Amino acid sequence: MSKSSSRNRPPVERFQFPNSRKLWHDGSALTKSLGCQQCSFQEVCGGLQVEASVFDCLTYCRCTNQNSCDNVCPRNMLHLVARSQEVGGLDLMRVQAAPAVSSRPLPLIAPMIYHMSARGRAPKAEAVALSLYQMFDKKSGLPRFGSRSALLAHFQLADNTVIILNGTDHDPPLERWWKLEHRVAVTSNLARLGIDLVTTPNYSLFDDVPRPDNFYNMKRIALIWSEMQREGLPCALHLNARTDRDWERWTEFLNAHPEITYVAFEFATGAGARSRIKWHVAQLSALAGAVKQPLHLMVRGGFGEFAPLRKAFAGLTVIETNAFMKSQKRRRAVIRGERLTWEPALTATGATIDDLFDENIRTMLEHVGNEIGGHEPPLSALSKSA
Repeated sequence: MSKSSSRNRPPVERFQFPNSRKLWHDGSALTKSLGCQQCSFQEVCGGLQVEASVFDCLTYCRCTNQNSCDNVCPRNMLHLVARSQEVGGLDLMRVQAAPAVSSRPLPLIAPMIYHMSARGRAPKAEAVALSLYQMFDKKSGLPRFGSRSALLAHFQLADNTVIILNGTDHDPPLERWWKLEHRVAVTSNLARLGIDLVTTPNYSLFDDVPRPDNFYNMKRIALIWSEMQREGLPCALHLNARTDRDWERWTEFLNAHPEITYVAFEFATGAGARSRIKWHVAQLSALAGAVKQPLHLMVRGGFGEFAPLRKAFAGLTVIETNAFMKSQKRRRAVIRGERLTWEPALTATGATIDDLFDENIRTMLEHVGNEIGGHEPPLSALSKSA
């Protein structure tokens, strides 16, 4: 093994938390950490109420070299000040208002399309979801598509397809969007292409970092929502939250911005854990009830929880990833009773997956419809009135 191997590299953290679940906030059952009582971030944070023995959120600062850490942390004051200035302070209420912009009516599901491999025609779907991060060139940062026809041809979509851009991804693509030199130009181009809706990047709110890092990422989400919608692009605000106070702040922000009628949430990672998902569903439902304007929820993941979410929100659209990925792996969705299974569906050498993809889209629509009780209208009430 070479000297440059990971085994010989110095550790970047002094210790790690053995059980991440003990870092989950529970305001109903746990007491506030002692060090939170006099913290200068108390009003914006609300304090930590976690099972792990932490004095305050600075317990999560465990870097061996604080000057090289990229977390927004009070122990690296130059970095904290720079990041705070970058976003105009950590207060969400200092985000610029935007015009109200409505999407075309949104159906219950929008299958995600990742690439064009093994496809030969447009899918039979009212709406599809594409990645926001495929809309610009990685090297130049400039728009990839000069016209809607070029976009439709590249992804093999029908002229009337409702196109949703999904901002959920791993951190590197999210950071590329934030650092885009021509971000406003790319956003304006998306509006000209007739994109129906985009969800903001889901900047992470990790449970094991000092809280200012969370506030910085929440502010970035809010700023990008404002930027996109001011360019005429209908935008869903991504609701990343770690604590009760985070959910309260999003509720306050939404009530201060009645022009926001679309929100987004992602259950595919930590929020979808079996022992945590109910907490997030309850928080989302409470938010929907506390916000004055009707909200349409764009959700990724969360199977098993669509019924309460559909009841709480004016509309629901599921950004569905399995139909495409399973079709690529030659699997067919089959509903057996209340269960969905994936069975082999081999294709001839060189054949496309178009028919299989269409069938899987129909089955996933039926499956989601069954989960919410089969009473979902073709289009949400919010979308019809928009």
